[in-house]
Amino acid sequence: MTTEHRYWFGRKRIGWGWGPRTWEGWLTVIIYALLMMTLPSYLGPQWGDNGVRMVWIGLTVLFFVIFFWKLERTGLG
Repeated sequence: MTTEHRYWFGRKRIGWGWGPRTWEGWLTVIIYALLMMTLPSYLGPQWGDNGVRMVWIGLTVLFFVIFFWKLERTGLG
């Protein structure tokens, strides 16, 4: 039985950098952006500014972990 790797993110066809390739990649980006925009209004009163910053840092680290885990490695260098 062979396992097929399905990458969510890959090199852009036009321009520089990497971007979403599949619906899972786009969903990851959309969820990340929505959480970054909406969480301060929900957590701000209880956690304060530093708490919101810590949540932002945690979300960004989680996003990058998912990004690099599902990133297509071919043609990176």
